[in-house]
Amino acid sequence: GQAPRPRAGGRRKPPSTAGTLLRLVMQHPTWAARMPVGLVPDDSPEGLALIAIIDLCSLGEPIPSGGLGALIERFRETPHAETLSRVAAELVEAEFDEAVVETLFEDALRKLQIDGVGKEITALLQRDREQGLDAAGRHRLGELLLEKRNLASSGKVSDL
Repeated sequence: GQAPRPRAGGRRKPPSTAGTLLRLVMQHPTWAARMPVGLVPDDSPEGLALIAIIDLCSLGEPIPSGGLGALIERFRETPHAETLSRVAAELVEAEFDEAVVETLFEDALRKLQIDGVGKEITALLQRDREQGLDAAGRHRLGELLLEKRNLASSGKVSDL
C-alpha cells in the first residue's frame, strides 16, 4: 500500500490511535456506526470528538451529508468544534489513500481492542500483587491473555 504523502518538514508527531480513527471517520462518517464506543479512550480531544460522532450515530441521528464542512457545522456549538476543524485541516492536507483506509481502520480498531485488553490485564496483575486474585479473577486474566495473543496474531498492528 501507499503511505500518506509525507508532510512538509515532518514536525508533527504521528496521530494517536484515536486521532487516526477520528480522521478515518471524518473521511467516512458512516464508519462511526462500526465502532464500539467503549473502546475509544476519552483522554484526548480526538477521542472525545470521536465519541461524540459515535454517539450521534447511536442515537440514530443521520450523519450530516456534505462532507467535512457539514460535520464540523453539526458540532460547531460544542467543545469538539476546534478539534474537528484542526483534524479536517490535516485531512485536506493529506487525505488517506482510499486503497488503504479500510485496512487502516481495522488496524486502528484492533489496536484499541489490544490497548483495552492490556489495560485490564495490567489492572488484574496489580490487584494480584496487592491482594491476590480469586478464581474468577485468575480465570479472567487467562481469558484476557489469550484474547490479547489472538488479537495480536490476527493481523498486523504496527508498533505495539
